[in-house]
Amino acid sequence: MKRLSFSNLRIGMVLEEDIYSANNRVVPLVKRGAVLDWPLMTKLLRHNIQSVYVNDESVPQPQGQNFRNLIPPSAFNVPAPKPIIEDELKVEALENLEDLFHNVSIDEGVLHESSLKIITHLDQIVEQLVNSLEDDRHALININDLKSYDEYTYHHSLSVAVLSISIGQYLNLSADELNRLGKCSIMHDIGKTAIPLEIINKPSKLDDDEFRIVKGHSTAGFDYLTSRGIGDEEMWSGVLHHHEKYDGSGYPNGLKGEEIPLWSRIITVADVYDALTSNRPYRKPMQPSEAIEYILGGSYSSFDFDMVDAFSKRVNLYPVGSVIELSNMRYAVVLDTYNHLRPVVRAMDNGEVIDLFRNRHYLSIVINRVVPEVEYTLSIAQ
Repeated sequence: MKRLSFSNLRIGMVLEEDIYSANNRVVPLVKRGAVLDWPLMTKLLRHNIQSVYVNDESVPQPQGQNFRNLIPPSAFNVPAPKPIIEDELKVEALENLEDLFHNVSIDEGVLHESSLKIITHLDQIVEQLVNSLEDDRHALININDLKSYDEYTYHHSLSVAVLSISIGQYLNLSADELNRLGKCSIMHDIGKTAIPLEIINKPSKLDDDEFRIVKGHSTAGFDYLTSRGIGDEEMWSGVLHHHEKYDGSGYPNGLKGEEIPLWSRIITVADVYDALTSNRPYRKPMQPSEAIEYILGGSYSSFDFDMVDAFSKRVNLYPVGSVIELSNMRYAVVLDTYNHLRPVVRAMDNGEVIDLFRNRHYLSIVINRVVPEVEYTLSIAQ
């Protein structure tokens, strides 16, 4: 076992001890035995982990094209994608959501002072989120910026809130409505605190009985909020019905069409998108483009088409300046996104400009993924 600084870590190394964040010394940030990969390196970097214990530092380097042989994006004079929200606000929101989910007890009928303070602070955070997104209400949202591969419920809640607010902006909701929608969406999964952890963290698909228990989380969230007087009827209904489907096949009440509250119809699109693009113990995450195609295919059955349309027009899969990996294992920097799914890119190995939508020689080439900035940075350093 050897303690290595972050700069000396390499992909494939195995952690020898649990890692804890500075703000949580009870629940491990990463557990012993985890194998370092890019998402995990990103997570360590964002939590300012300076060093860790590993059991072997002599491991193979990442396969595929080496970034050191590529033209850096800066050489193309393309600005880096603007983050949706500043890191400081994101960290503050996640820390408060973490505190809330750790303090909430569905079984108790009173609202503890500590939880009340957290909820009051969350109100302020939601207002900051709305204001941050309002700075450029018509700009496309870089949804790749939401993913940090942290699968805790509170990170999912923040992502759903940002996406829901963005949909609401496209629908021209007022600032007050956006604030109320934001609070509803950031609290939409509060009922999951009533679900046993062994079910929440199960590393395989749920059986019928377990799924029945999980389906109770929306009702549990409704009961928690109403019994403590948190929010109003619009918020309570939004939380209760965020798993209803447009064709009436959802739960808990089988509502259909516009019987489903507007907040719920918005949240369900954001909720499903973030769930599909997140890591799960039993499946790999979908690429953003695949998830959007899935949601588009569910219009009028699972989702309200107007909400799906608003979502698809507010998101930006491949922001100008982002680095992408193509299916031919070449890397490219995005230059133009007149077509959201098939942008114009410049290859990083030779500077070739490629219109993935119009160039017939590239019709069979697809985009594998957006390359995280930290991956590019760490690869240059290796």
